[in-house]
Amino acid sequence: MIQTLQRAHLNCRVVLVLMLFGSLLAVNGCADAESSESRMDATVRGSETVDYCEVPATSSNVIAVRPSADDPPIDDVNWFARPVPHSGSDRILAFASHDQNELYNITTGARIRIPDRSDAVATPDGRYMTVPSTYTPDSNIRFYPIAEMLERLAAGEDADDIEPVFIHEHAAMKRVYYQSTGIVSRVGVGATEVTTYRLMLSGTSDESKFRIVDYRFTHDSATEELLSVEPSAPMALCPTVTNDLNTPFISKDAQYVAAYTSEHAESSYTPGASLKIFRITSIDPERGTTSCAPVVDLGFTAGKADFSFDGSMLTFHVSQGGYLTPFVNGGLEPGTITDVVVARLDRDEAGLIRGVHGVQRLTTSLEAGVGSYFPAFFPDGSLFYIANSVPKDSDAQKRFHFRVLDPDQGVWRDREILGDDVRPQWRTIASMWEKACFAENPELAAQPFPMDAHEAPWLGLSLSAGQCHALVDETREASGSNVTSETIDWAALGRACESLGS
Repeated sequence: MIQTLQRAHLNCRVVLVLMLFGSLLAVNGCADAESSESRMDATVRGSETVDYCEVPATSSNVIAVRPSADDPPIDDVNWFARPVPHSGSDRILAFASHDQNELYNITTGARIRIPDRSDAVATPDGRYMTVPSTYTPDSNIRFYPIAEMLERLAAGEDADDIEPVFIHEHAAMKRVYYQSTGIVSRVGVGATEVTTYRLMLSGTSDESKFRIVDYRFTHDSATEELLSVEPSAPMALCPTVTNDLNTPFISKDAQYVAAYTSEHAESSYTPGASLKIFRITSIDPERGTTSCAPVVDLGFTAGKADFSFDGSMLTFHVSQGGYLTPFVNGGLEPGTITDVVVARLDRDEAGLIRGVHGVQRLTTSLEAGVGSYFPAFFPDGSLFYIANSVPKDSDAQKRFHFRVLDPDQGVWRDREILGDDVRPQWRTIASMWEKACFAENPELAAQPFPMDAHEAPWLGLSLSAGQCHALVDETREASGSNVTSETIDWAALGRACESLGS
């Protein structure tokens, strides 16, 4: 109630102007006591005041964060970070700082160095750590044993001297700079176990196309000794994934690829561009090709995505001001904000992905150059993301944290609230929110605000239905008959708020 009163008194000293689709909505901020009272009534549901300017930083409680106040700080994170599956209950991840890969137990705070300079990505079974050729000393893709790394981590000893178990030397695979991993199959063959890992790797500095390689690892079933590794020929990622702007990631079961796609190659926002999921329908190592079929069009743009280990969810970050923000090294650029979103995937009776039946915005940042990005799942269904505290170009000390959330603790909303048919309503609501909340959030006056039309719907996933209704009700009450152009469709705005649920 105090915050609402402060906002009402502030409105008595200013005139609030909202630009809504070319319409000028002049709100007389010098309201008398009676109109101030009515606006306060509009922001009260039951006995609780609804402060629509105070959006939560996360959709649910943060269940883990590192570094803690007692840990050595992290002042640099190179690119993304990825989970390291293992048999214990601690949450362990791999990341790079100052061009050095590290293994980090974010449950205990233990950190050690591991080989190579960046992009250490574990196989989904936690058996091997892979590193792309750009970051290895011989410019070849490498596989390292994770078991030995975990032993060193438990002992508090660096493991950057561990030797690889396999080095993939191939002229077409030099200088690939990021990868994702999946498991095609694991079968018993006599006294051996054969596991086929699939890596999807970025293009090179010479050629932009992504490539897929299947690695057939044969182990002794009794001793688990590695007996042989047979890589397939590199295969170009299917041409169906067009203009991906370096966003593709493969699923843990190696059947699906999530990627931004566009009909145009421009790096700026293009209407109709969207995050899609493709199923890999066939591979042809002899011809070096693959085929894919699109199965889900999420209908909005997003950066790099990660599939959950059970294939039930997809997480990614959305970007405001910086479009996709597909690469982040050492923090966010000024004028850019990123936030984490998760989607629930629909599967048919055969287990094939067919759609999305829920979305949830997990984080909300308002400060330019500060955000949450590159989320990834742990095997238990929780996920973590990188959060930076100051913009990349700031003179302030750089600080990065890994935060863990459980999507099941948050509020899932229907995918349809992000549809094109309701985008005009969310653009109107976003304009109302930015103008009404400027006094409490002065950063809304600078880039990347105001929100672009394709960014505005994400505001809805930050607000509760009560906050949204309060904002619309208060703006309508304050506007009175001062609409100088076309009339606002207040009923449509109300329906948009209603779609947020309870």
